[in-house]
Amino acid sequence: MIPFSAIFGVDFFFNLGYVVLSLAGLVLAISYRRSREGGVSLFLLLTTALVATYYTVQWLLSGFVSFYVSNYAASHPDFQMPTWVNMALVILFTALNYGFVVTLALTAWFAVRKTRAESLVLTEGPEETSSEELTSESAVDVEQSEITGDSTGPAEPSVPGPKA
Repeated sequence: MIPFSAIFGVDFFFNLGYVVLSLAGLVLAISYRRSREGGVSLFLLLTTALVATYYTVQWLLSGFVSFYVSNYAASHPDFQMPTWVNMALVILFTALNYGFVVTLALTAWFAVRKTRAESLVLTEGPEETSSEELTSESAVDVEQSEITGDSTGPAEPSVPGPKA
């Protein structure tokens, strides 16, 4: 029988640190998602959720589950772990890893796309912006103010010079 204190090794605390950091990242991603809408925040939230799940499951399996299974196996010599358990764990960790890579790539893709779109808007001068783009931007501003519950419409741009 392995004593319970054997769980608390260096690996246990490193894995616990990963869990705490991934959960802190998940909380920050949730607050970012609430402050910003769009593909970047959605995929960032999904990425941090996958990372938090991966590290939490790994911490539980390497610490507590392995302790109880090994103690049970030590006290019951005829005990044998079913083969489907190992296969299920391999599939679970593979799915979490591939899901993490895919959502991380989508997060980066949406972030780069959004940054490029914002830089194009900033580099275009007001005289280069067509009236259709201005109309669609004001419609987006009105829609976002309705979504957030703001009763005020989009602010009018200030015009330099004397007021009429």
